[in-house]
Amino acid sequence: MNQPIVTVVIVPRESFNMFADVVQRIYDVTSPIFKMLVMEGNAPSRRRKQLEALAAKYPTCKVVYSNRWKYPHEMVNDAIPLIETKYAVFIDNDVEVLEGWLENLVKTAEEKKAHCVHPIYLTVKLSDPSRKIHIAEGKFYREQRGDKWFIDTIACYSGINLEDYPDKHAKESDFFEWHTVMFSKELLDKVGLLDDLNVAEHLDYSLRIHQAGYKIWLEPKAVVAYDYGRIWELRGVDREYLIWRWDVNKAAKSHERVCQKWNLDPECTVRRQYFVKEHTAKMKTMRPMTRIINKIRRIVGLGNMPLGVGPKPVTASQKAQDAHLVSVKGIGSRASTL
Repeated sequence: MNQPIVTVVIVPRESFNMFADVVQRIYDVTSPIFKMLVMEGNAPSRRRKQLEALAAKYPTCKVVYSNRWKYPHEMVNDAIPLIETKYAVFIDNDVEVLEGWLENLVKTAEEKKAHCVHPIYLTVKLSDPSRKIHIAEGKFYREQRGDKWFIDTIACYSGINLEDYPDKHAKESDFFEWHTVMFSKELLDKVGLLDDLNVAEHLDYSLRIHQAGYKIWLEPKAVVAYDYGRIWELRGVDREYLIWRWDVNKAAKSHERVCQKWNLDPECTVRRQYFVKEHTAKMKTMRPMTRIINKIRRIVGLGNMPLGVGPKPVTASQKAQDAHLVSVKGIGSRASTL
């Protein structure tokens, strides 16, 4: 058997309930050009046993255990020193892959001499025929404001059907998302470990990649899917891990850190900070007592308790994204722009 050229690293993003399914699907639809590290993240015992069974089934699969909950960046950092292959793919444990995803990432890396390649990210389950895009190529919105910069992300083609994406050729991209991304070992060795951030990690590491002289590429023939709506299925440990992982206070400190590092206008952070507040507030409504209260309120015609996060902020980058979507298909923004 040929030696694998890629290490696929699976990292908990905000829950554990899809862990085993994600591992199994990768083995089911991917050529044997990889070995796998599963960063277990102190998953519940049921999920841990499922991962142990998969590691016993597949000799190329190794589970790396944790004795406490960890943030995704911590587990990425734990994995980087273990990488021995030419490439490493980091993929969240709630992502479904389409056939050809890894093969196409590697093909582009080899042909373009690229050190960072990401796929198209969908925002629905694979079973959803709409195949709505979350992000294709990522673009930065940049604006100088006095002695500071406003830099934020534009999720190109967000909300567009995959079949309507117009250009299937590899192209440069300003940023990637940690849902799925492939790096060369050379890049990881040079750029180094992730900073202590629980939000904006993709923005920070993308800027570091550019600063180090590397380019980021999109390979449109590689496609993966992350379904935001799945959060409503989370219960128990999964729900509480999500709330802990997206800790609002840590997110605020992470944003402050990013602004200090890159001399950014604090307005760059308001969209993502709002996402964190809204995301965790939604999950808190799924705790048993709150669900009971909301059920009673609905019975008496009051509706659910408000999330208490205020109106969604509108920033220069959001306006730029809306204008982009109008230009590509005459629609408004219908997907997350985190």
